[in-house]
Amino acid sequence: MDTKPLVSIIIPTYNRKHFVADAIDSCLGQSYDNLEIIVVDDGSADGTAEFIRENYGEAVQLIEQVNQGPGVARNRGIAQASGDFIHFLDADDRLRRDKIAIGLELFSRLPDVAVIYTHYQFVASDGATPIETPPFERFSDDVFCELLRQAGCHILISSTMYRIAALREIGGFANDPDFRSAEDWDLLLRLAAKYKFHAIDQRLVFRRMHANMMSDDRLYGALGRLKTVQNARQYGWRRCMEAQEFDRKEAARHHVYALYLWAEGERKAARAHFLAAASLYKPVAFQRRLYALFTIFLPPASVDWTIALARRLRNMRKL
Repeated sequence: MDTKPLVSIIIPTYNRKHFVADAIDSCLGQSYDNLEIIVVDDGSADGTAEFIRENYGEAVQLIEQVNQGPGVARNRGIAQASGDFIHFLDADDRLRRDKIAIGLELFSRLPDVAVIYTHYQFVASDGATPIETPPFERFSDDVFCELLRQAGCHILISSTMYRIAALREIGGFANDPDFRSAEDWDLLLRLAAKYKFHAIDQRLVFRRMHANMMSDDRLYGALGRLKTVQNARQYGWRRCMEAQEFDRKEAARHHVYALYLWAEGERKAARAHFLAAASLYKPVAFQRRLYALFTIFLPPASVDWTIALARRLRNMRKL
């Protein structure tokens, strides 16, 4: 029997037929060989499932579901996984050949660590050409507070590896089909509230940048960040900031989501979120009530110049 720990690599995919082979091949090509690869096809309409069956057969465990978003898809993979460790990989990214081996070696030396994350390299849509990549962000021992203070998640989900017991103890991703962006931020906050993280400043993942990235959907992105901050009220945020700072943070997320709703013509919903922002954070409540009023009389096309006017007024106050 193989005594090496089993690692389950979970790849959620949605209409990524032309990219997913690179992701799978990078898993099959790992220097560490005790792996199971689980691909969850989240309702693709481009023949992704058929492509995987025809080209990979039993080398990949394929799960198909109706479209419910990446978090729900990853949860299906977690439920299926037999490994002692989980690694997530988005279908348009690739792992460096030694990614899993490096992570496992560190887990063996750091028994109190539940999550390991690494740096990454941005590549062009061809999957190979390097492009400018931001410096690695290594968090302090207080990962939870540092993550919470951010406006989004600065840990790439495709760079992360977990002890499966920790994932299952916190319940995995939010089981919410509308949580299609920032669901990784929510997961990592819940883990950081209870477990230790370890960072590796090595570019062990290739992050493909292309025109159809889910993270580019501004409406889902704004909703996901709002949901994450709202959920964080249950995660022990009081050790990180004062109540007014947290209220300001949540109000800002309502405000941004309202702007995108307004731009999409969802006037009533936008108005509700502007008013929610106003009620949460009093210092700028008047301006946000004005925004709510604007949604009644002004068309969605006015969003951009309304934002520009607000920025000019703020700059004038600084002079």
